[in-house]
Amino acid sequence: MAAKLKAVEDPLIEAHKNPIHPDSDVNIQDRSSRARADVMRTFKLPHNPAYGYSGPLTVDMKFGSCEQKPADLEALRAGSQCKEIADITLAHEAAHRERCARETAAVYWDRLPSQIAAEEAERYREQANAMRAQLKRIVDEGTITVAAKMEPRIKGPQFDVTYSFVMPSIEMEGKSSPGSDNWTVNGKGKQSGKIKNAKIGGMTCKSSGQLNDDIDMALDTDGFVMSLKSKSKGRPGDVKLRCMGGYGMSMRPQGEVGSGEVFAAERFASEADISQDVSTMPFAKIVTQGGMSVSGKHTVTVRLVCPGE
Repeated sequence: MAAKLKAVEDPLIEAHKNPIHPDSDVNIQDRSSRARADVMRTFKLPHNPAYGYSGPLTVDMKFGSCEQKPADLEALRAGSQCKEIADITLAHEAAHRERCARETAAVYWDRLPSQIAAEEAERYREQANAMRAQLKRIVDEGTITVAAKMEPRIKGPQFDVTYSFVMPSIEMEGKSSPGSDNWTVNGKGKQSGKIKNAKIGGMTCKSSGQLNDDIDMALDTDGFVMSLKSKSKGRPGDVKLRCMGGYGMSMRPQGEVGSGEVFAAERFASEADISQDVSTMPFAKIVTQGGMSVSGKHTVTVRLVCPGE
């Protein structure tokens, strides 16, 4: 906006230097203000307001003065999600007041629209940098854990088995990247797989043993949204199944590997439970091709313990 308005103002400033120029008597403030109104008619912020903010959308400064209403500033503070965000936003407003007082109200309010827009951009750059530093501090000094549980039920003719796959909480490690708004934290853990319930050929079966996997997790975040990828590798472990009149044992290949995206573009929060219907997962499509049905939930829990908590 500042650049667009300056492109309107600069030629008029030059025209005012030449008394015979056709635009020598054009009101620069008025012409630039009209251009600003044109910009604002289609202007949209690139992102939605930060999640959980309930304060005022703007805190105005009374024209011709350097003061803002204390009630508006208090509403901004009270409506912020935490003290740190409130402090950052209030610092933005305080910088406006400080500049106004330093330049005097008369000078401050006599600026061209491009200059006002440029100052606003400067304030938002400072605010964004402070927010970026705060998000990096949370990632660097906080503790992020990831846990998962999946219980798919597979049914077909003479077959009804519910499995249970559990990955206990993994603590993620890593630091934010200098100069980048996207960071990756990594963690290693283990997953166990068991048969929870089984009925085969009309017989109720009892299961023992478990499958074991080594799990590598990678969580990508910019502090606002997150995505999670995993890799698995099979370790020694077998599942045995005893039914009335029969006995079975899994013959799982050792070193079996798998990888994929667990979820993408979910909101990054201090506690997030992301659930997915098992029937939508890739393996379910393979199972259903054989005439089976798949149901159940896959839930991933991501928790963030902020610094100082």
